[in-house]
Amino acid sequence: MQLQTSTSRLVDQRGFTLIEVVIVLVVSAILMTVAMRSGKEISDTAKTEQTRQELEAVAFAVVGNPDLYNAGARADFGYVGDVGALPPDLTALVINPGYATWNGPYMRNRFEQTADDFAKDAWGVEYSYTGGTEIQSSGSGSPIVRSFAVTEDQLLRNRIAGSVVDVNGTPPGPIYQDSLSLLLSFPNGSGGYATSFTVPDAGGYFSFDSIPIGNHRLALIYTPYNDTITRFLSLAPGSELYTEFRMTLDLWSGSSGGAGGGNLAHVSGSDTAWGGTGECDDISFWIENAGSAAVTISSLTVTWVSPTAYYETIKWGNPTIFNEQNPRVGSGELAVFNSSQTIEPGSQVRIRILNFSPSPTGGNSKVAMNNVSLQMTLSDGTSFTVTTGACIDV
Repeated sequence: MQLQTSTSRLVDQRGFTLIEVVIVLVVSAILMTVAMRSGKEISDTAKTEQTRQELEAVAFAVVGNPDLYNAGARADFGYVGDVGALPPDLTALVINPGYATWNGPYMRNRFEQTADDFAKDAWGVEYSYTGGTEIQSSGSGSPIVRSFAVTEDQLLRNRIAGSVVDVNGTPPGPIYQDSLSLLLSFPNGSGGYATSFTVPDAGGYFSFDSIPIGNHRLALIYTPYNDTITRFLSLAPGSELYTEFRMTLDLWSGSSGGAGGGNLAHVSGSDTAWGGTGECDDISFWIENAGSAAVTISSLTVTWVSPTAYYETIKWGNPTIFNEQNPRVGSGELAVFNSSQTIEPGSQVRIRILNFSPSPTGGNSKVAMNNVSLQMTLSDGTSFTVTTGACIDV
């Protein structure tokens, strides 16, 4: 009887078998591996997002935040807007390389005790940047790239154009054009400021090329009155900015010169954009001679801000007076007629500008020119605005 009781106790107190222990260890190992892998993936995801956010901050430091505005104008153009050049390295974003126009620091470290934290990704690997238009992180093993622009030209070589007219919309003409001076100030890329000088043509048109992004000061000086008009222009990446100065007095009536003495006028309400099947790649408008003498025109300059387009043909009535396929003519470029055209007193003529394309070399692609404002300047100094409105299919 005692023996049976002892045996029963031994059975009740037995432990796990070897196979059971092995199974528990294998399952535990699998769970630990899965947990470690999931934890690493979560950590890598967090580091990737952190790196992307810091790359965005670097981009804003270099070229500014496009969403920051003040009084209706973009307020932030970063290092490039202040200096006029791309930074040679990331250190130039936080330490002044010796430039008077530098207005940084343009970004800050996450941790004050780590001086170069801003230059490293979340894995502690230094960003790759050598002064171009993109910065790259390689810490994750797979490159993370943030571009500032497609090309350096979009940041450093933009265009500002415009026109000068009096209170009645009359351009200065050949008599007064040399009484006007335009001075554009912008950072020169090496710590100082450059001042570009130009005078308008007889039609009041002027332009500046190769201008970096930023808020720049443009001054118009009218010598006879020793008067200066100043405005600040906000030049965005890859853009062509158009501005108009309108004087407050009737200064140049009858001064446009040419055979007509400035008597050509735009026929109001005659502007259209047209083309087949909604292409709208042609524009049309009318002008009239309201004077008592014939007017002869030998060229035309058409200026617009957007879209980017180049035209091929100009028709004066029915005859083709200009045709250039390669290269085509862009905004602000002079189109010289193959023969001068005369408009008699009291007459009107329809001018058509045809085949707008996105490339100066043409091709089959077309650009719609509906709802576009274009400044027209004729060789006699007559200048007016054409607004095409809705497209008309033909």
